[in-house]
Parts: sequence; C-alpha cells; structure tokens
Amino acid sequence: MSKKIAIVFPGQGAQSEGMGRDFFDSELEASKRLKQAFLILGKDYEEVCFNGPKETLQLTQYAQSLIFAVSAAIFEELRVLGIQPSYVAGHSLGELTAYYASGALSFEQSLALIQERGAKMAASYPHEDSAMCAVMGVEGDVLNTVLQGCSNQPVVAANFNCPGQIVISGTKSAVEEARDAIKAVGGKCIPLAVSGAFHSPLMAKASAELEEYVQTLVLETPRIPLVLNRTAREESNVLELKKNISLQVKSSVYWEQSIRYMQEQGVECIIECGPGKVLSKLIQKTCPLDVFNVNSLESLSELAQQLNRG
Repeated sequence: MSKKIAIVFPGQGAQSEGMGRDFFDSELEASKRLKQAFLILGKDYEEVCFNGPKETLQLTQYAQSLIFAVSAAIFEELRVLGIQPSYVAGHSLGELTAYYASGALSFEQSLALIQERGAKMAASYPHEDSAMCAVMGVEGDVLNTVLQGCSNQPVVAANFNCPGQIVISGTKSAVEEARDAIKAVGGKCIPLAVSGAFHSPLMAKASAELEEYVQTLVLETPRIPLVLNRTAREESNVLELKKNISLQVKSSVYWEQSIRYMQEQGVECIIECGPGKVLSKLIQKTCPLDVFNVNSLESLSELAQQLNRG
C-alpha cells in the first residue's frame, strides 16, 4: 500500500468478552505478546478477557489493561506485515498504546503505567456520583454555552468524537441537568455505561498522582510522531510527551480534530488496531479516508490481501 498511513488505537468501551482469543490461540507474534501480558497481569486477567463476566471486564482496572494488551498484540502483526505509519494516535487510553507503538515506552512500562492510570482514575472520584453521556445534534460552541449555564457543576465536553457526537462528563446531578438543557435546544443524549467521569475536572486527583508516577519513567524519543488528544497536533518531544500523560486524564479528547489534522498532513488511510470498531465508525463520519479495522485474524487477513493488491 503506497498511501500515507496512520494507525490508531481504541480506548475504554471497546472491550468485549473473548477479544483477542483467536490471536492468543494462534502461532503468531500476537500470541506471544498476549501471553507476556497475562504473565505480568495474572491469570485472572486472562479469564476476564476471554470469559468475562461483562460487568467485571467493564471495570476500569481490567478494561484498560486488557484493551492495551490486545491492541499491542495486534500491532505486532501490523509490524510483521511491514506497515510503516507516518503517525500514531489513540483515543483516551489508546493514546498510551500509541506511546508504545511509537517506541516512546516499552511494553512493560506501558502496562505498568496503564495499571497505575486505571487504579488512580477509578479512585479519583466516587463512581456512583459520576456520569458520562453522548450528545448528538448539538455543535460544540452551543454545547459549551449550555454546559456553562448549568447550576450544577462540573460538567464539561470531554470527547469531541466526530461531527455531531460529543461526550459530556461530570457529576451525576450536573450531567442530568445538562441532559435536560441539551434536549431543550434540540439535542439527543445517550447515557454511557462508565465507571467514572473521565476527562473532566473530577480526574484532578488522578492527574496529580499520575504526575508523580510519571517522574519515575524514562521515555525514549518516538520513532513515529504521536498526535495527542489534548492538542490535536503531533508531538515528538520527550518532555512534552511525559507531561501529557498526567494532563490527558483530566483534559478533553479532541478526536475529530486529530483525524482532520492527520488528513491535512497527507494521511490517506487509517488503520484501527485493537478490539471493536468504534474508531473506524467515528473516522468515517469525519473525513473521506480509507479506513481499515484489524480486530481479528479474519480482518488481519483481509488487510494483508489489500496490501498485496497495492
């Protein structure tokens, strides 16, 4: 494939029971990577990944580590195919998978960081008073005005996913008030099954604790530029990448803007690498790019055939 390529990685919410099982049972490099992950994480993570239950897999500490492990394992197969991306990026948690893919962090460092991140995010604010909600049919400027007018706070635009879809995040009472106000201006709201108010000020405690942890990490200069959620711009400076890790958990995810940025830089094809198809759908609603999703042996084979056809 001669087109300029970017590889992107999914975040929390992409998990599903049995994800990565076909790669695990294979003789491919992906199997070795998954087995390495389960050796580090423990047998219970392998059980939850392949057999659930869904309620346990949804918990932040399990979901984040396992989505990373499966995504990183599949990425090994893209390397085997000789795919050389011009950019990597990831949605929320997926950004740390992009750090790994770029060479900024090792596999072991990434997994340890993600476990710390998941634990600190889960403990940052009581999940029973946290909420997130997908908003459709309201432009960003209008939504921000609506949110600023809510008497209950905090509630913020957390994820700018694609045209017409923005996720809000905050306390339960604030999000409930915002839902009523959004409906009043013609928007539609869908509550999300999450265990925290991610990418909101309620993650300030997690951000501060992560900042301390990140000081212990040694990052390498990435071989592939990363497009960051917070800025929707590429970054290769190690100090900035290090600073970003803690800031990202309490900052908005500018995913739509990140995709548009990569398109402006000449990217013609984006490969989503990891469980689910969430990002592929968002990208297709954002830009007229070629989009491939690799989440199974079958989809990997389809991509290989496409590469052979040029």
